[in-house]
Amino acid sequence: MSEATAPKPKAAQRIQSAAKDLFYRQGIRATGVEEVCRVAEATKMSLYRAYPSKDALIAAILQEDAEEYDAWFSEVTAGATTPEAKLRALFDAIARKLESPDYRGCPMLLAQAEFPDPDHPTHRIVAAFKARVCNNMVELSREAGAADPQQLGELLAVMFDGAWSSLPYLGGRRAGEVLRAGVEIFFRTMLPDR
Repeated sequence: MSEATAPKPKAAQRIQSAAKDLFYRQGIRATGVEEVCRVAEATKMSLYRAYPSKDALIAAILQEDAEEYDAWFSEVTAGATTPEAKLRALFDAIARKLESPDYRGCPMLLAQAEFPDPDHPTHRIVAAFKARVCNNMVELSREAGAADPQQLGELLAVMFDGAWSSLPYLGGRRAGEVLRAGVEIFFRTMLPDR
């Protein structure tokens, strides 16, 4: 079927896709549902039929972001044969991502920054996701033989999130270089000699 005759995605898919892009580029609070509907070529009735509130739409997008991260993590670490190699592959992939000119940072952290109230559903979703990512780094640090895997995993998680937030003042290339250098320092000092 040619692109011209291919069926248009359902309204809910168009809405979520448009909202995801707009929220990432402009911010969640700066983007109204009217703009989402206009870009998605959908009605507000369609939006609220699929998502009972803007918070429900945000939650659906964050769930999609978490699933995309999991798939990305699996992809970038697929060739790694050891826990240390997985961590190295992960941070190398993050450094490369930082260098992309359209990359604004972690969509999860961007969302959480707009909702600082720890009781807000968006804040809680992101906190749970980030805790899971941190726990994964702690577990990989343990498997890699770190003397203090909790500390190494948490340090790596801080480097992971700090790299995104340094984009505005370091730029992507430099942020990637600093990230790689920092991770090497942690590995040299906290992992057993090879």
